[in-house]
Amino acid sequence: MNIAYDSPRLDTILDALANQKRRNIIHILALNPNTISSLARHTELSLPAIHKHMRILEVADLIIRKKSGRTNFIALNSNTLGLAQSWIDQYKTNWGNPEASLSNYISRMQE
Repeated sequence: MNIAYDSPRLDTILDALANQKRRNIIHILALNPNTISSLARHTELSLPAIHKHMRILEVADLIIRKKSGRTNFIALNSNTLGLAQSWIDQYKTNWGNPEASLSNYISRMQE
């Protein structure tokens, strides 16, 4: 799958993942679904702060929220995380040895 580097959806996902606290939330949710209050305890964030992060992760479609009464249950949406992984994976074939790649490029430019 070829994921465009200028995809607005990819921008939203990567922006959400750029924050360490949100990456920690993703890590916790990768292990098990949780409630908002449990996530707040695990991350040592206040409820208003955890709700702010949940909104950002929800806009990026990285989490799924289900409400039962007053309790919000949160699960990781691994399909969306897979989109970011697919974008990264498309460049793996070009990675190789960065030192050798740079040396080869310099040699070609000097010819």
